[in-house]
Amino acid sequence: MVRSRLNDVVEYLRGTENHYLIFTSAGGAQAFLPDSPEWFTWLETLTSFHFKGKCGHFTARCERKRQGAYWYAYLKAHKRQHKQYLGMTEKLLLASLEETARLLHEEALGTLSAIELPIPRQEKLAVQGLTVGPLTLRWESGVLTVKTPTERHVLTRSEGAELLSYLHELRGSLLKRSDR
Repeated sequence: MVRSRLNDVVEYLRGTENHYLIFTSAGGAQAFLPDSPEWFTWLETLTSFHFKGKCGHFTARCERKRQGAYWYAYLKAHKRQHKQYLGMTEKLLLASLEETARLLHEEALGTLSAIELPIPRQEKLAVQGLTVGPLTLRWESGVLTVKTPTERHVLTRSEGAELLSYLHELRGSLLKRSDR
């Protein structure tokens, strides 16, 4: 029976210490654990599967040769194909799959120039705002909100930029007045 290569998936369950979900094209989520005898029996029936680990992902493909069946990991990233040898089915332990995912991810990043490197997302800080006397200023998603004791004003990105430009121009005279 020929299966679609991405219908069989081994995926790390984020937020857990070491739990993985195994989805098969034949029966949905499976109860067996990686590295168990059922794991290797399942792998013997496949021609490919997708692995989503803690530090990367790849598609594993079984290539039949005269000497036997051998697994290779493939990752296409930034218009380049990366390939890593996995070994025979009995070598497909969870630890080696994780290590291969990490290595392929590093290899894919290593082929990029400094300009092409992805910029890591910074954690979004809790927006507290700035309170100055009776005013509270808060910048979130390109909108500046100014609250007074009686009103609330919402400034667009361009209006916020105009306000900042105005304050920047006045900074010298504002600082001189505060020094007195």
